[in-house]
Amino acid sequence: MCYIAIGGSAGVKAILTSVIGNAFESIDTDLLVDFQIKMIDLDLQITQLDIYCFFVSAAMMYAYTIFESFVFNNMIAFVFCIHAIQSMFIGNFKNAFMLLTLLFFYDIFFVFGTDVMLTVAKGIDAPIKLKFPKDYSGEKPHFSILGLGDIVIPGIVVSLCLRYDFLKHINLKHFEKLVKAEGKGDGDADLMKYLNKVASECPQRYFAAVNVGYLIAMVCTIVVMFIYDHGQPALLYLVPGCILSISATAYVKGEWSHLWEFQEDEFLTRPESEEEQKANQVAADDKKDK
Repeated sequence: MCYIAIGGSAGVKAILTSVIGNAFESIDTDLLVDFQIKMIDLDLQITQLDIYCFFVSAAMMYAYTIFESFVFNNMIAFVFCIHAIQSMFIGNFKNAFMLLTLLFFYDIFFVFGTDVMLTVAKGIDAPIKLKFPKDYSGEKPHFSILGLGDIVIPGIVVSLCLRYDFLKHINLKHFEKLVKAEGKGDGDADLMKYLNKVASECPQRYFAAVNVGYLIAMVCTIVVMFIYDHGQPALLYLVPGCILSISATAYVKGEWSHLWEFQEDEFLTRPESEEEQKANQVAADDKKDK
């Protein structure tokens, strides 16, 4: 349980910084602990804000342990989900579709082919799943459960769609120009102002489409589960819902080839300065001469 509280503190911090921004920057600057082990590439840095977030996470974990309520279970599970989606990037839609397809067959096999998935999900008493009460008639309520993987995996693709909606409206040459100008200390180069302007004005069609697909697929999962009174592999419905909604939107808008060739790395890699370009060119020329 202590391990979960420690892991949850990173999620609490990620949510706070995403919602509130730099409001806690004053207590998130000075390091209280700065510990490195180069042999295993361990870099542990703890600030005052990390300590406060750990107390919040530990309080939720304590309440979950004492009251055994699904409410606290779901609160902690949501923290893990949001932090995982924020932290994971898959780069392009090729990787996204491949990941979804492989997990589609994985989920089907381990739910229908064996009882491993359902046994583990029901047997482990930890916030690794969302719990929704469906029957209060007995001494203990019966719950429907949704594994965090059924939220995080599609959630990574949903976040990719949101970034795609945003990044495809960025003028890459203008973006690189602003980055270089800001690096030189040009006060007129306001990179964040440009990015905020694009983010507020760009249409979020793929993000909206994949959310609709996810919602329809989840409704289908719940309906089938109640009809057959048996746990369902949620990805059996979520994967087609996500892939079809994205693909249909791309075909309707005539952007399939652009979507398929899209790479986030172009926007994550810092543009080379003129000095770096010249140095690389000289190195390339020297290599050719040799």
